[in-house]
Amino acid sequence: MKKLTFLSKVRTVLTLFIFAGILTACSNSTSSDDHDHSEPEGLRLKMNGQTIVEQLPDQDITGEFELTPGQETDLITIFFLDHDGDEFQPEEDEYSLGHEFEDQGIAEFEQHSEDGKWSFHLHAESEGITDLTLMLMHNDHSDFSSQHIHVHVEAAE
Repeated sequence: MKKLTFLSKVRTVLTLFIFAGILTACSNSTSSDDHDHSEPEGLRLKMNGQTIVEQLPDQDITGEFELTPGQETDLITIFFLDHDGDEFQPEEDEYSLGHEFEDQGIAEFEQHSEDGKWSFHLHAESEGITDLTLMLMHNDHSDFSSQHIHVHVEAAE
């Protein structure tokens, strides 16, 4: 009877090792199911190679847009910033750029597919002040939203 008990214990131990191996393999952080990407904690907007608006991680946003009615900005490109302030743009198809104006009718957001999904123009429609919020959309929800970016539209003096 001791042999059966010993064999039962060996089988139990081997079974536990097999299950532990399977569980470890399923939770392996190098698995292909784990998406290794930077988490946005800020942003940088560049136009003609110059930073015009910047929100560094854990800091307030700096910069704004000052436009005249009918004016269109040059192409603006957004770069998201990780915790260390390093720029990145998500490459996965499920990410896109979202936007929202606090007050409608003052400025419009225009994005062209040929300019890339991280670039856009602003069109000044009528005099006024509004705030623009930019979002890193992940399918149907926002993974990151900027602080308010002031957009001033005033007639030229």
